[in-house]
Amino acid sequence: MALDNFNLNFEAQNTHRVPTRDRLKKWAKTPLAKRARLEVSEGIRPAEYFAPYKYLPVIEKDITHEDYVVIPKGRILGSISVYDIKPDGGIKMCGESGVLYGYDDQVNGGVGSYSQDMSYFGYDEYITNLVVPANGGDDTNLYYTAKDEEAGTIKADGTYAVAGDPVEMGANAPVGVAFHDWFQDIRGKYLNYRMWPDGGHVLTDWYIEVPYVIEASGVVQTLRATAADDAAARDAFAVASDQYAYMTAVDGEAFKPGIFVQSDAIGNYMPQALGDLKTPKTNQTVGKLVGIDTRFPKSGLEDVQTYPGSRMPGTQTAGLPSFLFEFVVAAEIAKGNNPTIEDVLGLVQTGVYGVARIQLLVS
Repeated sequence: MALDNFNLNFEAQNTHRVPTRDRLKKWAKTPLAKRARLEVSEGIRPAEYFAPYKYLPVIEKDITHEDYVVIPKGRILGSISVYDIKPDGGIKMCGESGVLYGYDDQVNGGVGSYSQDMSYFGYDEYITNLVVPANGGDDTNLYYTAKDEEAGTIKADGTYAVAGDPVEMGANAPVGVAFHDWFQDIRGKYLNYRMWPDGGHVLTDWYIEVPYVIEASGVVQTLRATAADDAAARDAFAVASDQYAYMTAVDGEAFKPGIFVQSDAIGNYMPQALGDLKTPKTNQTVGKLVGIDTRFPKSGLEDVQTYPGSRMPGTQTAGLPSFLFEFVVAAEIAKGNNPTIEDVLGLVQTGVYGVARIQLLVS
């Protein structure tokens, strides 16, 4: 049998004469092409290179690397640019005598200096902003301590830091969160040392967890930093704040899922507007509290045999995650207490301490 041709007409065919063009007619010539780059990166870890402000006080010595940390993991970060007046010794415009102070001049003695732009120890050309702890939008001070004397920290005026000396920080807003420890900038101390040639990044959009503490209202000693703190007030809870990023709430503040979160005076977390549920997101908002967890221990970890100092959840932490257990111990020491393992577990199970899970909303 014959095959049906489906009514295709093979007798009368037309030839289509159609030119080709794979772009706008004069794309290569038009000024509307706008060849300037627009997209840089995704916004979770923006491809913005930061270095730490060179004269930050140290907070902890890394016993493995034997170098000092100036910003711990989890701390909320602000940024200073060429337009910031405070703190002294920040990054400068090109040609504006941006001088950085180094360490001992082996020839002339004392503190050496070098150009931020022209020196090997200056800032990499892609470093345009410096990270500092966020401070909730208020001018505040950071303070050098005995650890800075031990580390030989240099101040913005080219002299060595003495415990109690302030660093005047201008008001700032959060630009992200540190997802790794930032070490002290000691470029210039060694002939071949450049710690931040490529800079570092910050975290702006992620689901994170930090320990929290709820404090009684009206107490003199607190774990929350304020702009009014002097050196002694900050030192009172340094055993906790120097090692951990954490959240504080005070009795009377709304502490519940859904509240917006902001920075205290040194980059730790606190309820925005004291937890007012009607407060909208502002430029100080760093995230939203999503979950509060005091239901520990979990998965039978309290029965896992561990040894003191192992930093693993088990019998030595009452089954609590090590970051929570160690924070509770440090916070209680700051309050003048010396808690047992059982005490720590009880403080968590009664809700004084726990884990706050936060959705970052910096962007």
